[in-house]
Amino acid sequence: MSLTPPPLRSGSVPATTSATAGVWGRGPKQQPGAGAQPLPPHPPAGHTLVAVLWAFGALAALAACGSSTPASRYPAREEGCPVKRFAGESTLAVDDLGIVSVDCIPGVRSCERQLLDAVCSKGGDVAWGLGDAAITATHRVAHAAHSRRATQGPRERGCPVQVFVDAPPMPTENIGLVTVTCDRDDSKEICLRELEDQVCLLGGDVLWQVSGPTAQLDKQRMHGRAAHTK
Repeated sequence: MSLTPPPLRSGSVPATTSATAGVWGRGPKQQPGAGAQPLPPHPPAGHTLVAVLWAFGALAALAACGSSTPASRYPAREEGCPVKRFAGESTLAVDDLGIVSVDCIPGVRSCERQLLDAVCSKGGDVAWGLGDAAITATHRVAHAAHSRRATQGPRERGCPVQVFVDAPPMPTENIGLVTVTCDRDDSKEICLRELEDQVCLLGGDVLWQVSGPTAQLDKQRMHGRAAHTK
């Protein structure tokens, strides 16, 4: 008997070839429905990257819109910061920062100071719409704002300040009222220097209409008006 394999017909594949192909994953394709699940289609090249870039662009646009509000341009200031006060509307050009209100805590600071601290926390240096609140009022409301003056910004404590009992003789830009509370044992000079420092912190170089110090319980208070020369 001959052991020679019969000649291959045109187009036929030897069994050994099929077995080898199956080992390496190159066997004949299975028809759908024959047990194999078709792979999901790949997204078109580059579309995923475009979607990611679009999302980042949208977020950046939203962030840019949010950063345009006045409040975001002024960082929070410390408690006790100098604040210009107006019973009615502000006479200065300001960026409005919104309404602030406080339910005052007794025995901490004066109710007005707690309200002004709320203005400081919003980055403001102006409180307007204070009205004529009663001394015993425990709920206070005001508009917080930040001034838009042509000054060079806050100055260091100890800066030179011109002091006038009455109105200054030169043209000035009014900044607002400044008030300090000193210890009863402090001299008038010490109290006055603290008042001048408040003018410096507001960017002013003029202190006028100075009054006090006047005794208040175990403290003494001194008032004046801050301004900047034109």
